[in-house]
Amino acid sequence: LSPSRPSRDGGGRHGGRRARSARMDKSLCAKATADSDQPTPGYMYNEIGRITHASVDACRQLEEYLVKRLAHSSVHVKLKALRVMKHCCQHGHLTFRRDMQGKTAVIKESMQYRGPPDALHGDQFNRQGGGGAQG
Repeated sequence: LSPSRPSRDGGGRHGGRRARSARMDKSLCAKATADSDQPTPGYMYNEIGRITHASVDACRQLEEYLVKRLAHSSVHVKLKALRVMKHCCQHGHLTFRRDMQGKTAVIKESMQYRGPPDALHGDQFNRQGGGGAQG
């Protein structure tokens, strides 16, 4: 390879392909953590997991966004954010997992959250919250 062309694999701390200017897809993350009882489509988990590999900035933006979603009052939003976090910790970049380790207090608090019972489903979603991010 010539010095003016980067290598294909890139090497480096973040696998080389992590451009510094990549941005998080906020609309995708908003849809994945929407305030509804509809489950998040599986492909969204994979797309969001790829954000952690896109760039350091995109990974940090995703972390901040998901932590903010945990502060939402809806049990649906909290549960979905926990599931996205779990997927990203298992399949995303190592940086995401390391950064999430520093946010365990917020995550544990969200896992203990009990909102008002749903009119149709009762306490089902509140019970799911406890196991949402465990793995």
